[in-house]
Amino acid sequence: MLPAYRTATNLPTCRCGTDRTCRAATPEREYTFAGALYALWGGTSVPARVNFRCVHCGIVFEVRSDRATRRAFVI
Repeated sequence: MLPAYRTATNLPTCRCGTDRTCRAATPEREYTFAGALYALWGGTSVPARVNFRCVHCGIVFEVRSDRATRRAFVI
């Protein structure tokens, strides 16, 4: 049963129930070599892929590479 403040979603979860919208999900950004080089020159680069890792379990439960998600997690 979900707590009262959480609603049921169709998002992938880890074994403890964390999805990418929870505070316990840490986004890890992966950049291409050119993207990392561009960031070193002072530019803002968009990651090539975003991995979501649960801080409780320590496992990566979702990997996203679509443009909207990558742009949402630009540093």
